[in-house]
Amino acid sequence: MNSMNKEELTEYADFLLKIAVYKAGNITDAEDIVQETMLAALTQIEKGGNIQKPKSWLSAVLNRKYYDFLRRKYRKPVVCIDVVCEQTDDRDLFEKIEESEEAESIRRCLAMLTKNYREVMVRYYMKGEKLSDIASSLNIPLNTVKSRLYAGRRHMEKEFEMSNNGYMRQSYEPETLWIGCTGESGLNGEPSSLVGNDKIKMNLLILAYEKPLTTAELASAIGIPTAYVEPIVEDLVKGGLMGRVSDKVYTDFIIFSENDRTKYFDAQKNIADMNYREVWKIVDKGLAELREQDYYKSQRKSAKLKLESHFVIRTVQHAVYSVRNEACGGLEPFSDYAERPNGGKWYAIGNRYNKVLDNAESCYSPYGINGEWGSGIFDFLDAKFISLNEFDTVLCHAHRLYDGMTDKRPAIKMLYSVYRDNKDAFSAVDNCCIDKIDRFIEIGFLSRNEDGDLICEVPVISQKEREKHFEFIGKNGDEIAGKFHNSFMTLMEKPLQIPAHVKGYLKWLRYDKCCCYLPMMIILKAKEEGIYLKDIDKPEAAAYMVVEK
Repeated sequence: MNSMNKEELTEYADFLLKIAVYKAGNITDAEDIVQETMLAALTQIEKGGNIQKPKSWLSAVLNRKYYDFLRRKYRKPVVCIDVVCEQTDDRDLFEKIEESEEAESIRRCLAMLTKNYREVMVRYYMKGEKLSDIASSLNIPLNTVKSRLYAGRRHMEKEFEMSNNGYMRQSYEPETLWIGCTGESGLNGEPSSLVGNDKIKMNLLILAYEKPLTTAELASAIGIPTAYVEPIVEDLVKGGLMGRVSDKVYTDFIIFSENDRTKYFDAQKNIADMNYREVWKIVDKGLAELREQDYYKSQRKSAKLKLESHFVIRTVQHAVYSVRNEACGGLEPFSDYAERPNGGKWYAIGNRYNKVLDNAESCYSPYGINGEWGSGIFDFLDAKFISLNEFDTVLCHAHRLYDGMTDKRPAIKMLYSVYRDNKDAFSAVDNCCIDKIDRFIEIGFLSRNEDGDLICEVPVISQKEREKHFEFIGKNGDEIAGKFHNSFMTLMEKPLQIPAHVKGYLKWLRYDKCCCYLPMMIILKAKEEGIYLKDIDKPEAAAYMVVEK
């Protein structure tokens, strides 16, 4: 995709204005937000910045400008109040509003109150409504109005006495929280889509992880008015990422910190260094058996390597995780997974980072295995069903193929069209895939012959052949697990401690960081020593397609 230039920038004005109006609620503020967004884009272009995916880039900038707008709006005096109401009892606090230097602080304190208190305080003190009228309008007893006014005053006095030191770090140095899951995502990509790239949602979830907090406490910690935090929290509760107890909310899924990701690293590295050669003897024996299978022999050379890569990763991972599963008492069956809104059945998994990810290469980065991601389509060409599965590792970041795509189905159609040499079907493939042809070639999913025609390099097997493939994986993985059981089990002696109020996670997740880097440590050690992928210096994904006809 070509980067955006100045002339093309104006084409996105209507698109941005629709989003801004929805967020700000009025055209005047929306136009200001869009103007700031366009100015930021123009500055980026003039500096020589390369803006790929303009809609995504502009949407992200507009989102930041919107929250900047909220902060300005609620830290700036916008009204002048000389007389708040005819009654003067208990109103010393509000006399400070007449002093211009205090107006901003008073309004900020008022904005930090929860809805029940804020509503009666605004009606009584700011609008001058009578107590009886407030009670009638809200359909609550008169004494309830009085008690809320009293409690609201006490909260405001406490808030007014606090300086900005009460803000948590998340208010001025927000962290990043990436949301994944185990299970089946919802129809709109839940749970990750419930948060997306919204820094405010990320940091509210981080703040409410260690202990339950009221919405007002969350708002105060992050430095945003409670009125704007309340609907965000409500959405997170409805989506299943937060729970509620009394007047407090809490994050109800496991979040791994940097310390969690590193505390077991050295122990895993030591075990990999000591045992990788003996482990590889079993892996090599399994590879030899795989190479004798007809479904392997029928593949192209590159496709054979992909089957081998998948076998290697799944076999070593199976060995390590079978010991982990024993330590945690066994895996919960998928039938026991929590039913979620919008068709999902998942448990969320979070990883928090306090650095920019692109510049935060950590000791564990090369050893992560982004799980085998499978997706399928029905009734395409001569197939009843086609699925595409691949791992994402440092050896091949296959999942990055789908950046900017809503799902994998267009990619499956493209690959199978090429595999079947059906040019009519290929011509109907979505442009999102056609634009990425070079990337599919670079990653090794496609190649070109001497005539320039595309060739599918992903192995294609039947469901029965897949079952046979996994039999080999299970047999060899079990052999490794049996031989190195005691060594692997030492990693599981002290699993992570999770806050007591967090219930929305599976048992094995407490043990995940104890051993999750070990499989790739063993594989990369074998590659380093020249006993795996010798003389292979291009990406080779662990991938395959299953076709039912």
